[in-house]
Amino acid sequence: MALAGDLRNVLHRSLVRFSDERAHYAWLERYAIGLQDPPYMPKHAHREYASLAKTAVLNFLPLIVDAVAQQLYVEGYRKPDSPDDDSSWEWWSANSLDAWQHSVHRDTLTYGVAYVRVLPGKRKVPQIRPISPLSMSALYEDPIHDEWPQFAVHVDLDYSTGEKRCRATLLDDEFEHVYLGEHWTDAPDLDSFTLTESRRHGLGVCPVVRFRNQLSTSPNVAPRGDIEALIPTQDRLNSLTLTASLIAQFASFRQRWASGLVIPRDPETGEPVDSFNSAVNRVWVTETPDARFGEFSESDIGKILLAVAETIKHLAAISQVPPVYLLGEIVNISAEALAAAEAGLQRKCSEKRTVYGEAWAQVMRLATAASTGRAIPEDAHLNRIVWRDTEARSLASTVDALGKLSQMLQVPPEALWERIPGINSSDVAAWKKMSKEADSFGNMLGMLQAQSGRAGVEKTQAEAKGADNAKQGTNVPGKATTSNSGYGTPSRKPAKAAA
Repeated sequence: MALAGDLRNVLHRSLVRFSDERAHYAWLERYAIGLQDPPYMPKHAHREYASLAKTAVLNFLPLIVDAVAQQLYVEGYRKPDSPDDDSSWEWWSANSLDAWQHSVHRDTLTYGVAYVRVLPGKRKVPQIRPISPLSMSALYEDPIHDEWPQFAVHVDLDYSTGEKRCRATLLDDEFEHVYLGEHWTDAPDLDSFTLTESRRHGLGVCPVVRFRNQLSTSPNVAPRGDIEALIPTQDRLNSLTLTASLIAQFASFRQRWASGLVIPRDPETGEPVDSFNSAVNRVWVTETPDARFGEFSESDIGKILLAVAETIKHLAAISQVPPVYLLGEIVNISAEALAAAEAGLQRKCSEKRTVYGEAWAQVMRLATAASTGRAIPEDAHLNRIVWRDTEARSLASTVDALGKLSQMLQVPPEALWERIPGINSSDVAAWKKMSKEADSFGNMLGMLQAQSGRAGVEKTQAEAKGADNAKQGTNVPGKATTSNSGYGTPSRKPAKAAA
């Protein structure tokens, strides 16, 4: 355990780093949830203009994140030579990670980084908790290549004293150190934090796994989410949307003008009287000979809408998301055409699965150590994460191809079940169980039939033997037959011997 003074220095350094990172991530979060600043408007804009600016936000960034996140679904953790999940996979379900994994993927796609904390739990069930980068920061000796951080700080709120306070949990390779201090919004009051508790976790490493959106060897490139590079394009789209709203509100209809008129005034109030009310059944007439009439034509909103569509296509190209996802222009498209349109998205998701899969495997190795109380097994690095196949394919063509693999290349059918679109590991496990039960039933039925066959043969042989050994006998009505009377069918009484 580090000395108290050293721990406090680490806490101060961690909180300062966390505060700086949180300001940047909070800015990204506003775009991710659609609460970013509205487009530019003049300083003295009237209320109607400001209302249009607030509604002129066409935010595609959450949809772009969802398009990738919905393709990422972990459904297994297996050894290289095993078709079944590893025994540690039960900790995945015990922590409801079938649902919580999506929060990790979305945070990583949005902010560029996310964290998962693993600690020993009750009844040898490890506690696996996803944590947002808005609540955690980690310090690495080598931030590019190190697998485990030296320290990590988790910041949340504490109400144990009845007041709103800040709780900072500092984790190292041996302990959890819990500090309480004053709640802050801009910068932490480092002197207000005091150590309240230290708990040993005994895992030998700082129990925090970092998820990165992309890997880079450059020391100048911090982990970056998918939406940060799209923000300038998104701002331009919002400005174009505001322009279209202004045209629709103020310049989408023709406006008439008149000059050289004498405007009458109300004799009582002295206010000008508007005598030119426009209507379908009205004509403007004046007695002033020098009066002139004209009109301003409506503005062409079509060019602005075309610019909006082109900007959306730019978003699609930069993010590798098919334009049909954003524009909704999809009519009677075949599965093959949809697969071709999604080719770029699938290549992007393949990279994400590779990078995220390493982090999830690291989580499962740490969960194994937390459940057994022993060090991480050396061969655990060979285990692999299994991802659900979400690529758009025709079910008929896929089943036909799998059938040919089984018949022509002698691939076991059970190995091909998980490649059927829409089938998950639970379905495959249920099918295997049903197959084994069917095989057991078939074997039992075969044994019964074999036994029945042998019994029939023995009976036939016994009957044949009885027929061969049968002797002529006598059956007398009303008289019991004895062994001396013979077997077989009744026969006539033998003739009495001559005296």
